[in-house]
Amino acid sequence: MNIVTMNEQHLDAAYALTQRLHWPHRREDWQQALALGEGLAAMENGELIGTVLYWRWGDYATLGLVNVAGSAQGKGIGKQLMQTALAALEGHQLRLHATEMGKGLYEKLGFVVTGTIAQHQCRALAPGERVLPQASQSLRPARREELTALSKLETRAHGQHRPALIAELFASADRFLVLEEQDQTAGFACLRRFGHGFAIGPIICASLQQAKVLVSELLAGLEGAFVRIDTDSACGLGEWLVALGMVQVDKPITMYKGTPWQPQDVRAFALVSQAMA
Repeated sequence: MNIVTMNEQHLDAAYALTQRLHWPHRREDWQQALALGEGLAAMENGELIGTVLYWRWGDYATLGLVNVAGSAQGKGIGKQLMQTALAALEGHQLRLHATEMGKGLYEKLGFVVTGTIAQHQCRALAPGERVLPQASQSLRPARREELTALSKLETRAHGQHRPALIAELFASADRFLVLEEQDQTAGFACLRRFGHGFAIGPIICASLQQAKVLVSELLAGLEGAFVRIDTDSACGLGEWLVALGMVQVDKPITMYKGTPWQPQDVRAFALVSQAMA
């Protein structure tokens, strides 16, 4: 077994690997994730048997899409992939989202638990409460000339400097909404294709009410479609999502190696994805 830098030629095999594991990722999701970050591939006799991807977001970095083929599990391949990635990311504050099965490995590598993520999804939205903008609030599509400012706003939420991601979302998302409060930018959220249908995230704003306004608008017209939102369990959005018919189906564990960021007047009410965070 040897570990090599992942490239486009590995995408078909990586996609096939996650299909066998029943992960929802499309090949397009893999392609976007790799284009925004870096990856490692574990190879054995010319066959891809494991992957890890990571993304450098300024001082912070995230890791995800850590998986090993069923036939190769129990051989320490996941640990070797992670150790190689951690060596490349030395000096960064690190974040990942773990399954209960993977938590022990990450703890041995120095990660500590800081919270959980609630994965909500559904195919049939209930006719529940929709939250409309207040008199001082308005919604509009994002504009290209404000992407730098939106990236800076997102950095205040979680410490990650991600202008390339914001630009990619602007180019590829189905909808990219900005919330204004008293004519000032107060937050934003994206609706994009992912997995079995649509995902909403990131959601960046200051209050739960603002997050509900953004989600309500993005859900409009999606009745019958598959929709997914990954939200921090502590942010308070989950109970309302359940009332809308978006049941919680998973609860991955947030883990850090280093110092977690303290939000500065805005927070991330939803991830762009569990991998990229």
